[in-house]
Amino acid sequence: MSRAAVLFFFCAFFAVCEAIGHPLLQNSMWVLIEPQQVQVAVNVSVRELCLAQGLAAENAAAAEIEAAAARHGGYVLKHLRLQADGKPLEGRFVKLSQPPEFRAAEQTFFQYELVYPFTTPAPAAIALSQETLREFSYAPGEAWDVTYALRCKRSDSPEVEVALLRAKQSVKFSTGLSDAGTVVGTGVNSRGLFWQYLADGVMHILTGYDHLLFVSALVIATVTFWEMVKVIAAFTLAHTLTLALSALNIVRLPPWFVEPVIAASILFVAVENILWPASTQSRLRLAVAFGFGLIHGLGFAGGLLDAMEGLPKMSLGLAIIAFSLGVEIGHQVVVLPLFGMLRLGQGKWENRFRPAVMRYGSMLISLFGAYYLIHALNPG
Repeated sequence: MSRAAVLFFFCAFFAVCEAIGHPLLQNSMWVLIEPQQVQVAVNVSVRELCLAQGLAAENAAAAEIEAAAARHGGYVLKHLRLQADGKPLEGRFVKLSQPPEFRAAEQTFFQYELVYPFTTPAPAAIALSQETLREFSYAPGEAWDVTYALRCKRSDSPEVEVALLRAKQSVKFSTGLSDAGTVVGTGVNSRGLFWQYLADGVMHILTGYDHLLFVSALVIATVTFWEMVKVIAAFTLAHTLTLALSALNIVRLPPWFVEPVIAASILFVAVENILWPASTQSRLRLAVAFGFGLIHGLGFAGGLLDAMEGLPKMSLGLAIIAFSLGVEIGHQVVVLPLFGMLRLGQGKWENRFRPAVMRYGSMLISLFGAYYLIHALNPG
């Protein structure tokens, strides 16, 4: 069987399946601070909605999704927590807005509007936290992880503050309220936003086992440091390119195409390591790393770019740069120690070590990838 035939088989198999590469979902949230209350608008993707309400997103009819959306307001209230000067605020659900159109499950959003009246006059700060979908398992020992691109505005100020609200973390905003109940505007914390999206990029990789498996399959087939640098550089160049094009809204491909091809890339590279080890030192491997890297870049973007739509241009550019840098840091956290261990083993066991690691390591990657994908193919 030729390499082209194996690639075609994997792509054809996964093209008929819905796959999610990792348990990260990105949504968005608006916060408006008024003298007497806080208004919150939460965008909830159909994927998140169906997971919480026990529906399979790919098989649910529009009427089922709309009925589930009507029930979901209580879930949003329960899992989103607001505090004013350290004291909990009680919120109430006020409005549900339908999506203008239905697209992919990660790109279609219902909007829930909530109101949190202040229980004390003029709090100095509010804090938000959330645990959305943390009670649902994506895979054994791994929960879903929902992140919100958060925008906060005061009612009489044009300035918008931007933050990233991750699960089990708190984001605090100054209300700017004086004792007289007037609003004093404050600026955007660009440094904090940079570090938040940098950390999100790192976590995107360290919790994205599809990307880790693919990179590991590339690295265990390399012999020299220069060879490793070239193949990782090809992968990095490709996914950075498509991530940037996605950020500029020039190239966007639907998840039903991107995620299955990412899944196919893991198995293809692992099988190539086993069946055609000589090709891993050829220019073909660089082409494989670059070609699949283009698709992985779209996978990195995922719903993140949809969640960040509407951010101020400066904040959006800063977030994309920080996220991309975080992705590369996450890669190096895996690549450098792995290559170092391979070199140590090669020095101790010489020529017996590399073929054994390449063969059995690739088999292990294939098994773990298949096990991972069993749980990913039906995320709903």
